[in-house]
Amino acid sequence: MSRLIAILAGLVLIVIAAIIIVPMLIPMETYKNQVVNVVKEQTGRDLRIDGDIGLSFFPSIAVSIEDVGFSNAPWAKEKEMAAMQEMRASLKLMPLFSGNVEIDSFVLVDPVIHLEVRRDGTPNWQFETAQAAPAEPSTEAESGAGGGSGLGDLSLGEVSIQNGTATYTNAQTGANYAAEKVNIDLALPGLDDPFLAEGALVWNGDEIGIDLKADRPRALTEGGETPVALSINAPKISTSYSGTLKPLDGLAFSGNVSLDVPSVRELAAWAGSPMPAGDGFGALAIEGKASGSGNTYRFTDAKIGFDGMNATGALTVTTGGARPKLAGNLAVDRIDVNTYLAEGGDGGGSGDGAGGGGADSGWSTEPIDMSGLKAVDADFSFSTQEILFQKLKIGESGLKLNLANGVLNANLSKLNLYEGAGSGTLTLNGASATPQMKADFKLAGLNAEPFLTDAADFTRLQGKTAIDLSVATAGRSQRDMVAALDGNGSVKFANGKIKGINLAQLARTVLTAATTGWQSGGTQDTDFSELGGTFTITDGVLSNDDLVLLSPLIRVAGSGTANILQKTLNYRVEPKLAATLKGQGGEQDATGIEVPILITGSWSNPRFAPDLKSMIQNRENIENTIKSIKEDKGKGLLKSLMGEPAAESESSGETGEEQPAGTQPSPEDALKKLFGQ
Repeated sequence: MSRLIAILAGLVLIVIAAIIIVPMLIPMETYKNQVVNVVKEQTGRDLRIDGDIGLSFFPSIAVSIEDVGFSNAPWAKEKEMAAMQEMRASLKLMPLFSGNVEIDSFVLVDPVIHLEVRRDGTPNWQFETAQAAPAEPSTEAESGAGGGSGLGDLSLGEVSIQNGTATYTNAQTGANYAAEKVNIDLALPGLDDPFLAEGALVWNGDEIGIDLKADRPRALTEGGETPVALSINAPKISTSYSGTLKPLDGLAFSGNVSLDVPSVRELAAWAGSPMPAGDGFGALAIEGKASGSGNTYRFTDAKIGFDGMNATGALTVTTGGARPKLAGNLAVDRIDVNTYLAEGGDGGGSGDGAGGGGADSGWSTEPIDMSGLKAVDADFSFSTQEILFQKLKIGESGLKLNLANGVLNANLSKLNLYEGAGSGTLTLNGASATPQMKADFKLAGLNAEPFLTDAADFTRLQGKTAIDLSVATAGRSQRDMVAALDGNGSVKFANGKIKGINLAQLARTVLTAATTGWQSGGTQDTDFSELGGTFTITDGVLSNDDLVLLSPLIRVAGSGTANILQKTLNYRVEPKLAATLKGQGGEQDATGIEVPILITGSWSNPRFAPDLKSMIQNRENIENTIKSIKEDKGKGLLKSLMGEPAAESESSGETGEEQPAGTQPSPEDALKKLFGQ
């Protein structure tokens, strides 16, 4: 027995010695040439091995190759498709006898890989040699079924890429990517143990950190599902995912995701797809439950922050088309359209003073760039607390938004605006070379002064407003858009005032001008119970010919134009000193003296002048007014017309003690004095 043991021990020593010594006796140059020839035969490419080849069989099967290169396609830019300073690989010897592969180490040092696609779509990894003939169907015995052994398990020890470089160039799409300083360590104790990958690479000058864990690698190899945790961190994007992953015609996943992008605009430029200049597409943050497969990704229970706007709801993202498409149902705190205009929504003029100061500075000539609308397509239902468009501030609203090919259509089914309410549609066209805008709104109960100030830098009207408006325009700047503005509508103001002029006082001033001379009433206001009319807008000029104003002791008709581009007025109003104290509900054609007034000049500093000639020629109204004053016996009405306070007894309608006849004004004398009998 002892002799047998000694013989077996000797044989083992001989085998071990052979494993150690035989590799030293193998002529490496011979095998190097054979390897080069096989590669040439199989791929049509040249394999360059300028360094040494090392081979050993104990304690593991190990090979090392130094200074290796693999030639590129003849049409490619780079001479070699792949190269590396050193490759080291070793397999554990004993597990092979049981059908398992355990990689003790696999290390690539300074690998460089160049991937390239020619303009006709041919990739450089497509080799020009004939493909191998399809294998004949294997029999049960050949396939190992019923007794053959296949790969039982796979184990990775030290697997790493050290200081790698990879590039990708596509002449068809213009894509050009490069990753440098690739350092990645992998660990896979077994297919039923967690797979770990950790490392970093530099892309476009930024370092990207990668951390990956897959709990059940075997499931991935068999088309099953495994829990996965992934995090990617870079200066321009950070994202994490914790959920499940399943390879099914691509990848299917479901789990919790977070995304943090300091600037979408900077991210797009970093990724090689720079966006047009502008202020929008800044910070983006997303948290929620994510699922997806293929080119469709869904977010539910989502919390989204984008460009200072915050939303909750559901979101679907579809990629693979000409541009990403977003769809969803979101509740948003605010929507700031100005963010996506090159000007940031800054309106023309400073907005100070009575007319906004804009009449002096004019509308902005800075280019308006709506091409940012072409970055994505969208189909959303929104509820929001605020919408900002240039200076306009829209309150709580319900909005259906569709963005396709750079054209934004917003349907506001619910609209709270300057204490009023209404509905409307807004279209912004950023697809054409010249930006276009179209708006249709029906509004009621608006507070006129802040609305007109924000909409047109006009601050001379107060009151509750009802507006029916339909306008359209196109232009490369705010000034161009105002100059091309066309549309029509109607407006009605109730219980308000015209600031800067008291038409009744102005008319009374005319009546007393014969004795006191002309005095301007431009520093006062005209109160009214009703003011309204219809209008048309052509090339930035608003025209109206049916203005009506109702107020006690005065009726006003008007017609003329307002040049929105120049912010000037050319308007004629015809105040009528009416022989009635009724305001709203009173007759528009009440008897009275007409005192036509011309309003001209800028919005900020309009000029008011009476048309005396027209007034004097209208003798019929003068005679009718004198008749009404006579019937009133001069008690209250004449004094009201002349701006004098009525006596208490007169205003109350009581008879009281009759005044001496000589102290009462003579209506005939007052008017004769004014008009020279």
